[in-house]
Amino acid sequence: MVTTIGRLVPHRAAANALDDADRSPRAVLIAQVLDALRFHGWFFCVSELSAPWALQLPGGRLAAIHAVLEGDCVVSLVGEPASVRLSAGDVVVLPRDEIHALSDRSGRKATPVAAIAGVDRRDRNATTLVYGGGGTRTQLLTASFVADMRMAQAVVAGLPAMMVLRSGTTACRRLAPLLALVRAEAENTAGVSSAVLRRVAEVLFIQALREALFDATPAAGWLAAASDPRLAPALTALHAQPEHRWTLPELAGLAHLSRTAFFQRFRACMGQTPAEYLQWWRLQLAAQRLRESQDSIASIAMGVGYGDPSAFARVFKRLLGRSPGEFRASFARHDP
Repeated sequence: MVTTIGRLVPHRAAANALDDADRSPRAVLIAQVLDALRFHGWFFCVSELSAPWALQLPGGRLAAIHAVLEGDCVVSLVGEPASVRLSAGDVVVLPRDEIHALSDRSGRKATPVAAIAGVDRRDRNATTLVYGGGGTRTQLLTASFVADMRMAQAVVAGLPAMMVLRSGTTACRRLAPLLALVRAEAENTAGVSSAVLRRVAEVLFIQALREALFDATPAAGWLAAASDPRLAPALTALHAQPEHRWTLPELAGLAHLSRTAFFQRFRACMGQTPAEYLQWWRLQLAAQRLRESQDSIASIAMGVGYGDPSAFARVFKRLLGRSPGEFRASFARHDP
């Protein structure tokens, strides 16, 4: 399924709509989760393509985006008959990075990227690609990511396979300065800077995903709960005070539901109980602090609601596969 994000609206109306969206519980929850989301693997590529051309991307990461910097192209999921045409300024988000193809027009047989000799493979994180038959030019930015733990999968659950942000819409206007910076970097005669491209593309991805999340209406999953007027206040409270010993009656009261109705509605939407979600969220925050601070493990445990650091360490390792100390050390080794 493909979703197109945004409408062409007057600037004043667009600003008002964005202000209203930014104040909503859903917007606050999206911002909190994206703030906690961190990447530990990424790949960026600026491609100079000339017709005829067709590429197949392997997929398999958290998500991918393609931004058309110049020209146009067609994107399709492998095995699916439908395709979507993109023009300069358009951005497509693939929330689960499924195997997909890009080409100058529909119907071309796509060549796997791994088989193309024109890929500059000297940098494992950022590269350039020159490919095609010498005809009409298309310039693309491609970015794909791997994120830590299960947070990313929870965020994108229930989203369409492809989400298109069209040039000129409210969503894309926020991305335009980033795309301009990427274009300038791609035209740099000294060569593309991996450091610049990585950081700009990461911000572009977060902004594009944010706009996609604002517009999406999944029937189940985290985003559906964040959009539910009954469940959103409870999620907001859990996020605001993760250290609090929340009870089912307290959360049900925030949702203005009976305990049974709240519990059933929460589990049906989220696929987990409120207690399981709170534990999950506490660990996301703990992981963020382990990455980004020098606070002791004991103080981090206390800050997210665990009075016993040993119990925190056991839960952390059971659910995330590494002890808090091992987790922190792994990020210290990979930080640039």
